[in-house]
Amino acid sequence: MSWVTRWICPELNSDVHVAIAGAGIVGVSCALWLQSRGFKVSLIDENEPGSGATFGCACTIARYACIPINDPDILKRLPRLVFGRDTPFRIDPGHALVNLPWMIAFLKSCKKPKVDHTIRHLASLLAATDEGLGPLIERSGASDLVAGEGFMTVYQDPDEFERDLPKHRLRAEFGSPFTELGENEIRELEPALSHSFRRGLLFDNAHHVLDPQKLVERLFRHFIESGGQHVREMVHGLVHTEDGMKIYMRSRRFLRANRFVICCGAHSRQIEGCDVERLPLGTERGYHIQYSGRQHLVKRPVGWGEGGFYAVPTQSALRLAGTVEIAALDKPKNPDRIAYLADKARRMFGIDDEPDSDWLGFRPTLPDALPVIGPSVKAPNTYFALGHQHLGLTLGGITGKLVSEIVAGETPSVDIRPFSASRFK
Repeated sequence: MSWVTRWICPELNSDVHVAIAGAGIVGVSCALWLQSRGFKVSLIDENEPGSGATFGCACTIARYACIPINDPDILKRLPRLVFGRDTPFRIDPGHALVNLPWMIAFLKSCKKPKVDHTIRHLASLLAATDEGLGPLIERSGASDLVAGEGFMTVYQDPDEFERDLPKHRLRAEFGSPFTELGENEIRELEPALSHSFRRGLLFDNAHHVLDPQKLVERLFRHFIESGGQHVREMVHGLVHTEDGMKIYMRSRRFLRANRFVICCGAHSRQIEGCDVERLPLGTERGYHIQYSGRQHLVKRPVGWGEGGFYAVPTQSALRLAGTVEIAALDKPKNPDRIAYLADKARRMFGIDDEPDSDWLGFRPTLPDALPVIGPSVKAPNTYFALGHQHLGLTLGGITGKLVSEIVAGETPSVDIRPFSASRFK
């Protein structure tokens, strides 16, 4: 950004203590927690709150989800992941070649010691889910959007169930106990499921959100009613000054602030001139399809163990959400991914209709599947809250709480050293 551009940029109205780029669940949670500590906060996002990755997610508050997509056996499955169609995990070969450093770092993070490290520290964040998200839901009057019927995962192949059982036992060790289910128990709990499912698990202490975007809208409304500011702009760059910083928008206007939090998810790399470290932020593309009026088919989120997705009852539809596609942000929607989910809907519920809607979104993912939470090592008064992969809805609240503690100069309630940006030197 040239000095001429800076000179002609008009200034936005009010100075703020903290400016936050991104109004998804993570950004809005950061805003509310900072606001509760007395900071004057501005949320910057050109889009409606919660309309990005939060909008289309699988709706689960997944305290049990400490097992990352990083897998020590991934090299054995690599040919199928690149060339197969009927697989929940797909890697675009062209994107992999263009982003070879990220792919190499990801594969290195699939070694067992690295995976064990990720599991341990993801579990430490997940254990604090309730203390981060719970108060925000209560203060914002959004409890009616949260259901507590548990979470079930089911398998057609008993051998596949046995192969995955050690991972589920790890979840139990880290605080998410489960009950094993046979065919009869599965049918009693979810009678609309195909009778082909022979083994399963029930996590009783699990919740899901009936409408993730509506939840963020409630939180956002509470933020605005409590004196927060929303700037409907896209952040272009930032310049540090003697008394703080100027945050420049695409419109060439700017906002003065003392602190800046980056939580734009998969789009965080598009902010220029911050002098922050360049993080190896990748993109997991996720899909969902919906069948309006079919939410009664399940009482709770049901994951198909071999299929890599969840069937979730929302307020007004049955949503099948999940799968992983490692591909570019700007690549068009992949019809094979939509067809994959529609085929699973037929096999899981006998639904022959075409979906009423489908969606593609972008999960921000670092190679080791851990988020970056905390200060930039290079840029003063600049903080990261990004890279939550599949767990933005689950970890948004505790991330906001931790960011507020860090900005306030307090000791974080969870050890944030494993989530430092400095691990990517």
